[in-house]
Amino acid sequence: MTRQQLIEFVQDEFSVLPDFPFDKDFETAVLRHKENKKWFALLMKVSKSKLTGGTDEKVDVLNIKCDPILKQPILQNKGFYTAYHMNKVHWISIILEETTLDDVVPYIEMSFDLTQK
Repeated sequence: MTRQQLIEFVQDEFSVLPDFPFDKDFETAVLRHKENKKWFALLMKVSKSKLTGGTDEKVDVLNIKCDPILKQPILQNKGFYTAYHMNKVHWISIILEETTLDDVVPYIEMSFDLTQK
């Protein structure tokens, strides 16, 4: 999956555009609810080694909120990892290039639901 595919899906499904809240950083995007402003996803460039222990190649990573009960089974999917830079109990990281949109959609929807008021 590409960054653009993800952004288009979120825009079509939830009418949400990415927010770039960090000065001079136009790669890190927050996806948040319109009503309560809570984040349901964080899209960023991260060194692949931070998640896999592999190369220092920069990859697009999506952090989403996850039900802790479902976390271990979800992490068995290709491209899904313990969260980088977020609470490791409630968040997971996904390397976009290792997944398809169809692989990720149910988990984006879960994160959206978990972060609503």
